[in-house]
Amino acid sequence: MFVLKNAWTAMGHHKTRTILVFLLATAVSAGSLFALSARYSYESAIGPIYQSLSPDARISVDRQKIMASKGETDETKIDWNQYNISWTTWSKYAEALSGASIDFTPRYDETAVVPAADGQIQPVDGKNFTVTGFYDADSSQNGPLGGYTITDGADLTYDQNETATAIIPKALADKNGTKVGDTINLALPSDTSKTFPLKVVGFYENKTSGVTPATGNDINAGNAIYVSYYSFSAAALSPEDENSTANALNVTFMLGTLAQYDQFQTLVKQAGLGDDYVISSPKVEAYTTGIQPLKDLGVKLTPALTVLWSVGGVIAVLLVAWTLSRRSEEIGYDIAVGVGRGTIGWQFGLELLLPGLLGALVGFLGAGFGTAPIIAKLTTQVHGTPLPAQIWPCVWGALATMAVVLVICWIRTACYRTTTLFAARGPVAVAGVDDNTTAQKEA
Repeated sequence: MFVLKNAWTAMGHHKTRTILVFLLATAVSAGSLFALSARYSYESAIGPIYQSLSPDARISVDRQKIMASKGETDETKIDWNQYNISWTTWSKYAEALSGASIDFTPRYDETAVVPAADGQIQPVDGKNFTVTGFYDADSSQNGPLGGYTITDGADLTYDQNETATAIIPKALADKNGTKVGDTINLALPSDTSKTFPLKVVGFYENKTSGVTPATGNDINAGNAIYVSYYSFSAAALSPEDENSTANALNVTFMLGTLAQYDQFQTLVKQAGLGDDYVISSPKVEAYTTGIQPLKDLGVKLTPALTVLWSVGGVIAVLLVAWTLSRRSEEIGYDIAVGVGRGTIGWQFGLELLLPGLLGALVGFLGAGFGTAPIIAKLTTQVHGTPLPAQIWPCVWGALATMAVVLVICWIRTACYRTTTLFAARGPVAVAGVDDNTTAQKEA
């Protein structure tokens, strides 16, 4: 209690120093735990998590390159349907993957231009609709216009027994007064005098606007009707000739690893994919874009830690020097009244350790609860919660620093020379008498 009471009293007498020790410990502990945790998240994001991605490989027309080669700035003046890929060509790419023993799952959608029938539902703009048939629910959320949400009714089902259902844009329904459950009739592209029926099971809205299809001409979102591929085939919208490029057919190859994605790019080019097309993986691109803010931070963390620890170390040395300076008389008095050197060292150490320990605790708690929300604002791809692998090095580092400070305080008291307790303060001057006068009297 003697040591603690004296240390507490000294801390009260030197409030500025005590506050500085507390703030330094808080800043270094919080900064260290945050930086180590964020760096781990960054390294995980660009390392094992990235390597575990299952890419979705897609092929699309390189519109910018084609427009540049044609000297055209208006993409609507180019017939993009001439760059459509046929079933035969897609099959060739699939065979190339199978030949290399690469397992994949295909997902596809096919879009046909369908004219409006006289006296039937009419487009929002123009004279034609586009009808897109989706392979499955996942394909429907990666269609030529991106994903969509159902605003009324139900979504498509992919039951081969339901071959005449559709969802239509809300704008198209509003223009024609169409309700969920109504049947609409569209003209057959091959014979516009004939129609095929579709039962409207729901209305949808696109999640984003201005999406450019991978292949084919731009699609008017207000005229885009969605069906399952069973309904698409039942309506005979897919050409019988597998070499036909009349429809915009898009196939996504779901792969297992990034290494397979790299192989995919090589194999399809070897199978004849021309320079007018680009290969991409929306999943990989979305992930890379999503972690970019974390990457921007991550590359700065190691230098930041170096600066934090260097500056923190210098300030800590100055605070220790401040604490131990001009304490000789105090040490001598305590020794004179019977206080041990170790006890005195404990007191000096506690003057630094108590605010330091409190600051470290506040810093660790702040970083522990605050790191995850900060990382979440940078990316949703990885978690930012500090793990034991980051927490314990910070804790041991703080304890080691405190131990070093305590040892320095013990050394300071141990090095005090007791002979200075009774050292002369200097010559005593007598008023009116100088050395010369004294010498004359002695003579």
